[in-house]
Amino acid sequence: MTKNEIKCVMCAGQTEEAKDIVITSTVQGREIIITGLTGTRCPGCGEQYVDAESSKKAIETANKFRKPAIIFKRKVTVSGGRRVIGIPEEIDRALGKKDNVDLWLEGDKIVAQVY
Repeated sequence: MTKNEIKCVMCAGQTEEAKDIVITSTVQGREIIITGLTGTRCPGCGEQYVDAESSKKAIETANKFRKPAIIFKRKVTVSGGRRVIGIPEEIDRALGKKDNVDLWLEGDKIVAQVY
């Protein structure tokens, strides 16, 4: 391991390069272990810091375990000149028929948060 100019935020010790970082995380109730990450580690307290490339890898790996609980397929219709998607009755019932929704795009997905 080689010395870096990165100080540990936990104990202020000098961190060293690490090529064997392992992260354990919980994604939707399932524990996952991500191995083969690189970054730095504090030899004093053991705190680990992944580098940008490993952080991206860890996020991509965790996202593979994120699955929607239920998927409903719906046709997009037109009403009053606007495109409309119907909310399935099962979802409406589960949400308690709440009236407000925030919508945003994530890539080619429409994500809704109802409140």
